[in-house]
Amino acid sequence: MAPDSLRRAPALLLLLLLLPGGTAAAAGTDRPGAPGEPPIPDSATGAGAEAPPWPNVLLPPAPSPERVAPAPIPTPAATRPERPALLPREVPVGDLALQARASGAGEAAAGPLAPLHYPLAVAASEQDPWGWRFSQARGAWRLHTGVDLIAPEGTAVLAVQAGRVQRVDAISGYGLTVLIDHGGGWSSLYAHLRQASVAEGDSVGAGQPIGEVGQSGNASTPHLHLEVRQRQPLGLVAVDPTPLLPAPPAGGAIAGDLRP
Repeated sequence: MAPDSLRRAPALLLLLLLLPGGTAAAAGTDRPGAPGEPPIPDSATGAGAEAPPWPNVLLPPAPSPERVAPAPIPTPAATRPERPALLPREVPVGDLALQARASGAGEAAAGPLAPLHYPLAVAASEQDPWGWRFSQARGAWRLHTGVDLIAPEGTAVLAVQAGRVQRVDAISGYGLTVLIDHGGGWSSLYAHLRQASVAEGDSVGAGQPIGEVGQSGNASTPHLHLEVRQRQPLGLVAVDPTPLLPAPPAGGAIAGDLRP
């Protein structure tokens, strides 16, 4: 007959298996949630699900997302540079006559210009003088190398002195332009014309109609752009015509008005 201890062994083993958690203890495995175990990382996106559920060490905390610096607030546009303090009375210009006809350097001006005839058949309603203008496109001050005489489109444009027509042409920026050589190194330029009534080589007298006020070229309103040019030993310059111009005619149109 077996001893009592051997007869009680199966009963004790059965009792252990029936106790709560007895199976896990008999198998020698750990169960989640036991004291001292690290928590399972929580991820709303499921990222890291392939990693072991119970790592041997705590995972380092996820780095906080980098803070993106806000975009800089645009600074106001650069302020307009100051107008140049010096206003020159002459400035070098391109020799437009030589572009039309190769006629040599021409003679330098030997003396002052004789009195001028007013260049319009009627008094201009406004006059934009020689001087500095600010160019928005270039962001810089540029010198206006003549005077602008505002007048109705079609107003007769008159030669300021007797001379010979050097060029009648559409020139970039100037539009339809007439250039007259007065001799002695002096010339005059009439720009933004609607039409011209003279041709290259024509002789004209002071006050003779040579065309009509228009808005050709870079012009925002009908007007005459007048330049007076002087040939100097170092090249051609535009000179301020303001002190050379006579008083405009009083009243309405004068002889030679081309308007219908």
